[in-house]
Amino acid sequence: MKLRYDEDEEALYILLTEGEEISRTEQVDPGTLVDLDRRGRVIGIEVLQPARVWPLEEIITRFPITQPDEALLRDLWDRQGRPFPFAKPTRIAV
Repeated sequence: MKLRYDEDEEALYILLTEGEEISRTEQVDPGTLVDLDRRGRVIGIEVLQPARVWPLEEIITRFPITQPDEALLRDLWDRQGRPFPFAKPTRIAV
């Protein structure tokens, strides 16, 4: 698994499989896209504004992901209430 984060775009790309050609992309929600190979296996996941709650359970349920990759994705997201590592600080206007 490789992570690429574009701070300007606030976009995280999680590459699960290298060397495969993307056949199609499925939108899970307005800020989450899953790239699939021709067999429907997950190549990568793009998450816009990754500090938000993104649909990890739906991705794991809807698409074939190996158990090791699932464990890594869960570790990446389940930070026990701590902010996501790529999160920009949230500012609240008063």
